[in-house]
Amino acid sequence: MKSKDISAMTVGLNLLGGIIAGLLVGYFVDWASEQWFGIKTSPWGLILFFFIGIIAGFKNAYQDLKKLEN
Repeated sequence: MKSKDISAMTVGLNLLGGIIAGLLVGYFVDWASEQWFGIKTSPWGLILFFFIGIIAGFKNAYQDLKKLEN
């Protein structure tokens, strides 16, 4: 495989990784706020970080695609 082929395959992993990371962080924020501070924020932390994960995944994928053009 060429290095461009491998770089192209990482685009999908960037999208998936950003979404999974956002979901995990959001879940932890909701859990921690309830356990440590007694504030029930569920599901707002999860939703917020889910969208942040989507944005980060698309940003990273876009940057990888720009590298492939060169």
